[in-house]
Amino acid sequence: MTARYFPLDGTDFRLTMGLQALRNRSFLDIDSQYVQDITEKHRLLNDHRDHVFAETDGTDAAQQHIYHLISGELTKHHSETPQPEKSDGEASPLVRAALIVQEDLVLMREAPDGYILAAACVCFPTGWNLVEKIGRPMQTIHQPVPGLNDRLGSPIDRFFRNLRPGKKVERFNWGLYDSNVLFQPGWWRHDRAVDTSITSKNIGDKIFFRVERQTLQRLEDSMDILFTIRIFNNSLAEICMDLSRAERLLHGLQTMGPDMRGYKSLPRYQALIMDYLERTLA
Repeated sequence: MTARYFPLDGTDFRLTMGLQALRNRSFLDIDSQYVQDITEKHRLLNDHRDHVFAETDGTDAAQQHIYHLISGELTKHHSETPQPEKSDGEASPLVRAALIVQEDLVLMREAPDGYILAAACVCFPTGWNLVEKIGRPMQTIHQPVPGLNDRLGSPIDRFFRNLRPGKKVERFNWGLYDSNVLFQPGWWRHDRAVDTSITSKNIGDKIFFRVERQTLQRLEDSMDILFTIRIFNNSLAEICMDLSRAERLLHGLQTMGPDMRGYKSLPRYQALIMDYLERTLA
């Protein structure tokens, strides 16, 4: 499978906001995994609802706004999208919206301490727990990311306050993990043992390059912001089919600080990954 997004440009690794205007492109990304991903969201909401949906008081109108925004975007840009499984009886507008797109949906709301996570349906987290983030301001949410608040905390706050109505932006995060399952909350990752079956011979198929495509936009006539997250997985072997991507990935890892490597769980397989990339490029 070809990598849909590869957010490394060959420069040294550094924390940046990395925002790009969407202009005429859709903030939703629909692909051949649509039915499978929506089915998985239904399962997670049935089996782990407290881990994938949370809301604060007074957000129902904004959730309804998001539902209509998502529905309109599908009609305008993705009219060929398959009919998803119905969510009859679902009371939350945000969950209803999340069950018709592959993206996870987060409502950010202005508060005295900065923007807070006011409501969210996040079925496919990457190493974090929604129940710990709901109602918290962004700098608290970002606390586990090494150096992020010191380097970008204030610029992120300013961006959220100044985001113009009608402007849509996207950015990307990435990491290397030993599973391609979409539901990877922090508690699941923390309890996960090192996979001793991963060796130099099979690491290309056992390690996955996981990309988060994130978009942000202000809701009309509001200070509320919709934040979307979409997950894409490719095996390390698939990434390395393009040698320029393998080279950029190796450089990104070589120039990443030890704290960030630890945050991304890289030390578990770092030696094997680096060796694989070096052998690929030899």
